Amino acid sequence: MDNLLAPTYEYSFGDYWVLWFEPSNCYNVVDHQFKSILDYYLQSKDLPDFLNALSQKNIKDLKIIAQDLHNYLKECNRTANVKDFSTTKKTNNKRHIKTTYRYNNQTFTVYFDSSLVKKVIHAAIAHLEIATTNSADTVFDIYLENDDLFLYKNDKLLTTVPKQAYHKLQGKFMMHLFCTIHNKPENEWIGTFHGSTVSDGSSSVLFIGVSGKGKSTLCALLATQGFELVADDVSPLAANDLNIYTNPAALSVKEGSFDILSPLVDGFESFETLKVNPSKGRIKYIPFPKPTQNKYTCQNIILVNYKKNAVTELESISVAQLMETLIPDTWLSPNPAHAKSFLEWLQNVNMYELTYSDTAQVTNLVTDIFTDNSTT
Repeated sequence: MDNLLAPTYEYSFGDYWVLWFEPSNCYNVVDHQFKSILDYYLQSKDLPDFLNALSQKNIKDLKIIAQDLHNYLKECNRTANVKDFSTTKKTNNKRHIKTTYRYNNQTFTVYFDSSLVKKVIHAAIAHLEIATTNSADTVFDIYLENDDLFLYKNDKLLTTVPKQAYHKLQGKFMMHLFCTIHNKPENEWIGTFHGSTVSDGSSSVLFIGVSGKGKSTLCALLATQGFELVADDVSPLAANDLNIYTNPAALSVKEGSFDILSPLVDGFESFETLKVNPSKGRIKYIPFPKPTQNKYTCQNIILVNYKKNAVTELESISVAQLMETLIPDTWLSPNPAHAKSFLEWLQNVNMYELTYSDTAQVTNLVTDIFTDNSTT
């Protein structure tokens, strides 16, 4: 019954299952009870067969449950809308500001139509800017027209978004920046996690957390204590080796952490204080040294939760708790092979929640995590 609506993949994670539906590229976390009833529904030949299969289990309102399951499956299979950019023509008179950058021996130029549009991208990669008149390996164009932002790469339109949704353009730009500096096409990435990655020079830990929970502040602290900042805010995972690759953007920290970081980061006061996004308030972008490698394995994902005067502790969490934070702002490839690889990768990582307030204690705890990695 409704077998065509069944999930493409289903993976067990302890007390939960993660279901993936190809048409919508949707990941759902369900418990064992729901999964069991869903299986009965999908394996039944018709509604009477389903009702009969569950009649002995003292479950009430089976007809309502059947309708709810049908609606659930239909929603999970709703095809995502993909915008067609093929007929959009590039405006050629918008190259008012030219800025060239360099990373990993790759040079890329970005043309902006105004200083306001430049602020959307430049602040995070300002430390990569170089002075050159030579041609670049890759050329981006970003401009505003009729309240829409346009992003081109080598004269090919990548995306257009309303100016209020500029963060979507930032995400698309970063994806293609990764393609450029790591010499990989877009279809070779499993996804870009909304999280920050830190390494000890051998392996890495991915830190996730909602805004204001201390994720970037923690990574900045760790970077001042000898750890390498691999990626801030956007961490790309490649399909061929399941490694997290470097993101060259500077680490962004909010005003609330200025007092903590000021004595620890050399030249902290010299970094410009900006107000790019009203919801985030005043921020600084701090460039840290380039990591020793371009990519790292990742065995641990940690949900960061800063609480004033809290006891520092690390606790295992369920995949349901992890995915609730990981998925909403993460881009994941719709390729079925990539979805399968992502779920298999996820089954092999440790999932934790880190609560902290004491900076010395949390540094020691993260050091222990890397030590444990090296001995397993």
